[in-house]
Amino acid sequence: MARGARLWLALATLRIVVVSSPGSSPTPHWSHAAAAATADVLAAAGHDVVWFAIARIRQALPPPPRGVELRGVPTLPPRALHEVGVDNDDAGTEALLAHSLREQPAAAVVHFGAGARGSPNLAWLAERMGSRAFAVVRGAEVVCHRGDLVDRDGRPCTQFADPERCRRCCAGSWWRTPLANDFLARGDLLAGSLLACEAMFVADPADAALLAAFGVPGKTVRIGCAAAAIAACVTAAATSAKG
Repeated sequence: MARGARLWLALATLRIVVVSSPGSSPTPHWSHAAAAATADVLAAAGHDVVWFAIARIRQALPPPPRGVELRGVPTLPPRALHEVGVDNDDAGTEALLAHSLREQPAAAVVHFGAGARGSPNLAWLAERMGSRAFAVVRGAEVVCHRGDLVDRDGRPCTQFADPERCRRCCAGSWWRTPLANDFLARGDLLAGSLLACEAMFVADPADAALLAAFGVPGKTVRIGCAAAAIAACVTAAATSAKG
């Protein structure tokens, strides 16, 4: 390979970190497969891809695509629905991501499943450390700790901004009731992280409407979660000058 071609290839290769989320049960969360699919597209294009898979104990992960480095993170134990504060606190993963970005800066960090338990701070952390941040989300998981916008009686819920209603909905019993401040903290931290994103990807306009109600401006939201489209947007933004 000619020297000029090698130099062009080195400049064109990006280091990109993808992060998937634990969800609420031992059943594999959708974000793992989505992160693997996008990582596969990025690696096939010649980029240096690292995947942080945040999983529950006994939660099966898809095999890492060829050329993708799977970084192990501490597995999280199952949590009851009322454990809102502790289930949205993952200092271990935050420390590992921060160390990785200090050790070898990344052009972009893509958080799949932001809001689906685990740390809400990863996109914000990535942006503060110089990477372009992106998120791939489902609206119900962002606005609702339960993740489905269905209340404890099985009825659709539209009052996700009321922390008192949320604490009653997520209570296990009268002595296992989360604090209203747990929901306020979750919402504020997650909103701050999403607002640090260059772009967010959702499946449909209904998800975009939920994000707008949550306080995320529509100009940063992209409709469509195909792996190829996400990869193209991330690499285009990562190669442009950061203003």
